[in-house]
Amino acid sequence: MAIIKIRNAAIDLDAAEIPNLPATKITSGTFADARIADLSASKLTGSISDARLPANALNSNVDLTNLSASNLTSGTIPTARITALPAGVGGKVLQVVMGTTQSRTATSSQTFVDTNCTVNITPSASSSKIFITAHNQLYSADNPTNRVALGLKRDSTLIWVPAADTNTPPKYYSYFASDGANYIFPVAITYLDSPSTTSQITYKQAIASYSGSAVEDIGGNSGLMYKAVITAMEVSA
Repeated sequence: MAIIKIRNAAIDLDAAEIPNLPATKITSGTFADARIADLSASKLTGSISDARLPANALNSNVDLTNLSASNLTSGTIPTARITALPAGVGGKVLQVVMGTTQSRTATSSQTFVDTNCTVNITPSASSSKIFITAHNQLYSADNPTNRVALGLKRDSTLIWVPAADTNTPPKYYSYFASDGANYIFPVAITYLDSPSTTSQITYKQAIASYSGSAVEDIGGNSGLMYKAVITAMEVSA
């Protein structure tokens, strides 16, 4: 039987021992990569310490194509490892909420007052846009000069109004149609807002009188059951 001498009398290896070399006899040195056959997955039962991995091994050499969500249980992925979305991917609708009312609001003010037509929305990102549509049918009794203007508020801030003149306070221009004794006209608003927040926002329809006489929106007016509607859509940047 052949004996392999390794210049150390304490470590004499019989050729028959090499295929089943006990770990206690491997005390120093390294194995060349070419001497290590590919390992099957069934032989990888333990863990590999970070110190045994080459620098950046998990930053550049791991194929994440088929990585399942169950394997992502903790930790974070550095921003530098995430490829930016291509241009034009934004603009997706993330949520849609709607508010309606048939409750009437009357005013003789030439500055805008809140109606009962509101909607609440909480943006998921501060970069999101909010696209608002508002529909109402306004009413002024027996006076074709007593026009009503519809505006839009974000919380207490007026963010959209129709055209106005130079009076103080300004008179806002709207249109009307007659149903005989009274004057009724539909109004719609579309507006793209940039609230820059992730806190809840309340969008509201608001109305103002052109002449300072009593006017009202007709949500719930007897015999004229029009439903005022306001819709808010969160759109990704």
